[in-house]
Amino acid sequence: MADQNRRRPTSTRSGGVRSTSARSNSARSSSARSNSGRRPATRQSATARSGQRRPATRRPATRRPATRRPRGHRPPLRMPLGAADKRLRVALLVLAIVVSICGGRLLQLQGFDSNAYAATAAAQMTRTVAMPAVRGTITDRNGAVLADTAAAVMITADPTLINTTDPKTNRVNQVADLLVKYVGGNRDDYLKALTKPDTKYSVVARKVPAAAYQRLALELSSASIYGIFRESDPIRSYPEKSTAAAVVGFVGGDSKGQGGLEYSMNAELSGTPGKEMYESSPSGYRIPLGTNVVTPPTDGTNYQLTLDSELQLIAERKLAQTVEESKARSGTAITMNIKTGEVLAMANVPTFDANNAAGARSEDLFNRAVTQAYEPGSVQKILTMSALMDAGLVEPDTRLVVPPSIKSGDGVVKDVWQHGYAQVTARGAFTYSSNIGTIMMTRKMDTAAYRDALLRLGLGKPTGIELPGEAAGYVPPADMPGYTRDQIAFGQGLSVTAIQNAAAIAGVLNNGVYNPPTIIKGATDANGNQVPTPPREQPRRVVSEQTSKDIASMMESVVGPGGFAGSMAMDEYRIGGKTGTSEVYDAEKGKYEGFISSFASMAPAEDPQILTYVVVNDPTKGYTGGAVAGPVAYDVMRTALPRYGVLPSTGKRPTESQLTWD
Repeated sequence: MADQNRRRPTSTRSGGVRSTSARSNSARSSSARSNSGRRPATRQSATARSGQRRPATRRPATRRPATRRPRGHRPPLRMPLGAADKRLRVALLVLAIVVSICGGRLLQLQGFDSNAYAATAAAQMTRTVAMPAVRGTITDRNGAVLADTAAAVMITADPTLINTTDPKTNRVNQVADLLVKYVGGNRDDYLKALTKPDTKYSVVARKVPAAAYQRLALELSSASIYGIFRESDPIRSYPEKSTAAAVVGFVGGDSKGQGGLEYSMNAELSGTPGKEMYESSPSGYRIPLGTNVVTPPTDGTNYQLTLDSELQLIAERKLAQTVEESKARSGTAITMNIKTGEVLAMANVPTFDANNAAGARSEDLFNRAVTQAYEPGSVQKILTMSALMDAGLVEPDTRLVVPPSIKSGDGVVKDVWQHGYAQVTARGAFTYSSNIGTIMMTRKMDTAAYRDALLRLGLGKPTGIELPGEAAGYVPPADMPGYTRDQIAFGQGLSVTAIQNAAAIAGVLNNGVYNPPTIIKGATDANGNQVPTPPREQPRRVVSEQTSKDIASMMESVVGPGGFAGSMAMDEYRIGGKTGTSEVYDAEKGKYEGFISSFASMAPAEDPQILTYVVVNDPTKGYTGGAVAGPVAYDVMRTALPRYGVLPSTGKRPTESQLTWD
């Protein structure tokens, strides 16, 4: 009864909650499962240990099924330990693939593409620097330097080494300031060059004197600034400045000739550039023990001209004075050695300073002596008379009756000097520069034959002088009308250049042998060895020796008593000359307007050696050749004759009595 009183009554909840006895059985079952690895105890021992009486066995209450499905079995997070051999096989397979790829790439690089990749690597480490050849010098016939080359450099930069993204290593502003300090120039221009995008090469400054760059390089080095380099970039200089500037020429910013001999002989003067290839560091500096291959340049040819710079200076000064005093547009003067065809002076006014050609007017950069074609006027009568005399149609003492005028085509031709029916000799018609008398004599000659004679003297084609831009002039065809032939006889209706006319007159006076004009006396290489000069045409006979002597004598009469240029005479030398005054045709206005004044002078008349030919374009204060151009020729001849050892003249001079007849 007491036992029954100690028992707790079993309560039952709605929903089938397990009884206390059921929970006890469940606990024992869990205990049994947890102790499955141990030996099970006997019923007696279990009862003895608990000290309690085993409760009666009850059937568990019926449980309602759970509303949630039980969780599925989660797979293991790692491969079972028993699959180690499988993991090893996978690892070996991956390793084999990687080794195969690397081996194949290595085989490609070393076996098949080794040369190509080696070349690429070498190219990335190799820097090539151009080594310009030294441009040849130009001197006058006496060795005076007319064009020379001074050492200078071109400064270049690698913007990637200077214009970096890191403010600590960006040196752009510092470099620009140093460039302004040592080189001069505009800071903004330097900044633009130093920050040029997407390039490792940028030109910063050109024609920088070598000494200035050395000072810049020292400061860059002390400041540990890298990325500035130099290349040879010589400066072309012209010590005589404007003297013979149109003949010598000048070079442009690319060091190529842009005018005169600098242009026509540019290839020879330039030489052949070389190059240096060397291994460099990533910053662009030479690796001391790296590969270094040098292909040396071949310096340019040195040219000695036939010009005499002192005589050239005198010609330019006197010509400039005449152009200014006559208020002319321009002028040209040529002095030649009649015996050789060498040009001793070739003056052009206005001229320019070859050191600053960019500041000159474009029309002044041309050499008018070879590029300007014009109607020569009465100087042409030298060639007309030589053609007539050589054909045997006229002699110096041939008698003429010159009327006051002569009909030509639809017009009438008159002389500058007023006269009635003048009884003159051929010498007199030449001395008085009679257009009418010249036409009368020329009409004796077949037009085609007359034209051929002018062509033999070099008219109508370039002379071949070693200067650029030479004009050919113009001689009308053989079927020209009669009035055109009449005009050509006294220097209208055809065109010539100054060098063309000077060479033709010299050919007549050189015992009738024409020497093509030349401006080059000789040439040497950088070692002083003689090298060939441009080929010249061979001398050729154009008139007979007798014709040559007669023309020289008739030219002497022009500066003698009664001549149109008596003021040109010299006491020491027998001077000969011929005046020329031609009208200028204005194509825009369709008429002749303005004049060209010219004068040809030679000496000594007994053996002509020196010729000076002067042309003054469009003078407005005076216009006749003797008055405007004559004084220039006189001053140049007065200097040239003794300078070249021409002895004072001997023999008789022509008289005025030879000009007329009774």
